[in-house]
Parts: sequence; structure tokens; C-alpha cells
Amino acid sequence: MTDIELLYKDCYQRMLTVARLMLKNDDEASDTVSDVFARLAEGSLKMPDDHPDRYLMVIVRNRCLDRIRVMTLRERIERRLSLSDTEPAFGEREQEHVAEIIDYAERTFSKQTWNVFQLRFDEGLLYREIAERLGISEVSVHKHLAEALRLLKEKFNPTRR
Repeated sequence: MTDIELLYKDCYQRMLTVARLMLKNDDEASDTVSDVFARLAEGSLKMPDDHPDRYLMVIVRNRCLDRIRVMTLRERIERRLSLSDTEPAFGEREQEHVAEIIDYAERTFSKQTWNVFQLRFDEGLLYREIAERLGISEVSVHKHLAEALRLLKEKFNPTRR
């Protein structure tokens, strides 16, 4: 057996479990793990001498994060709200409400406000990180977020301002 076959036998199930937990989709999880092994077989990944199993776990985690980054905000929220193996995160009514809020935000916010809002609440970036990524000041980030929250309050909670 080759080194790759041994690693596959030893690590595949753990890697698949991590990918499933992160991606919430069996097919994408399987594709991600298979992609890691394909890259390893073609030589585009160089294995370290120490702890190749840990290295593969880091690689599969990073590949999952890459896949998550390219998903749209809607896909991410739908995945988070989808049924888990144990119980639903939210009921159907709550899912519809979240979808309504996202639709409203996408239609109503300016492009820059939407970008700031998405980076803050979807990717969890700090004001400084958002400012650097978008090439604006932290004060501008604050103003865009304040505008987004003002619009959401007006639409979805008109009695509280």
C-alpha cells in the first residue's frame, strides 16, 4: 500500500466528519475530502514529515472554509437554518422571517451598506477588517452599519426606534 492509500484509510472518515459538520451537506463534504486526496495524489500538496494526519485535517478545514466563503449569504443562512441531525435550528416561520429580512436588506441597502452588513454579520469581521477590505474608514463602516440597522428597525420593528 502507498503512503496515500494508508493516509486515506486512516484519515478519510475523520476528515469527512469534519467536512460534514462544517458544510452541512454530505455531497459537498465528500467532494471536499476527495479533492484533498486528489491534490495529494497529483503532488500539489506536500506532506510534512511530522503528523500528516493533523496536516490533512487542517487542509480539509481550510477547503471547507474556502467553499463557505464563496457561498452567497442566502446559501449560508439556509444551511444554518436547515435541519441538523438532531433537531431544527428554527421553525419554518422563523426561516421565512429571516429570508424576508435578507430579501429586504438586499433590495433596500445601498451596495456599500450591503457589503459592510454582510462582512460584519455573515463573516464576523471587525470594523477595522471591514474597513481594510473595502478601502474605507472605520467611521464609514460604523455609519453603514448604523444605516442598515436603522432601516431594519423601521421595517421590522416600527414601534422601537
